[in-house]
Amino acid sequence: MRWRCAALVLALGSLAAGCGDTPAPPERAVTASPSPAAAAPRAQTVRFKAADGQAVSAEYTPAGANAPAVVLLHEIRGGPGQWADLVPELHAAGFATLAYSSRPSVMERERIRDLLGAVRWLRRRPDVDRRRLGLVGASIGASTTVFAMATGTRRTVDAAVALSPPDSADIWRLQGGDRYRPHDLLLVSDERESSAVAGMMEGAVRSHALQSQRAGHGVALLAESGVREALLAWLEDRVR
Repeated sequence: MRWRCAALVLALGSLAAGCGDTPAPPERAVTASPSPAAAAPRAQTVRFKAADGQAVSAEYTPAGANAPAVVLLHEIRGGPGQWADLVPELHAAGFATLAYSSRPSVMERERIRDLLGAVRWLRRRPDVDRRRLGLVGASIGASTTVFAMATGTRRTVDAAVALSPPDSADIWRLQGGDRYRPHDLLLVSDERESSAVAGMMEGAVRSHALQSQRAGHGVALLAESGVREALLAWLEDRVR
């Protein structure tokens, strides 16, 4: 895992917290743009039931037999289309993806019901390896991802990436009750929102905080090539 830590630093160039207990020295940022990803197959529109029975619509992009899969959680005012540029890169790396339309709640404990349904749907698919699942969320989708990795998906999901997770009363409640132990999180933010990430690192296990070089929130951070490279490296190391 140490070599992956160095790779993440090379990819992003700005380190907010080291892998494990040993902080890595700063490295020169990568400036070259990544090669264009091959086009992913056309997404399939699917429906599944949330944990409370509510119907949820989603876009599913398969990646062949026995593939690892990633659930994509959008921002509060976004939707599955926010991930259109990332899906081909995840597909090129061998991941199936499920980008669903979440309910318009501002509470992670309510939005997680849709996520639990998404994970259950993927685990039942014959073309998905139920032992290799990951999450990627943006903004409130990111804080929902963190909340899930400490609660409902802690034992069923291998790793997660959270882009600009905001402060969360639901997460604070877990921390205050000593019930916050999310694992294998990559938390990414710009400098302005790094304090929220720092708070979520308290109690996290095998997790890492990274700061982008440019200002941005949520999916906007993916415009930076180093962020995309760090995201892919994290998932490939822990899910694939």
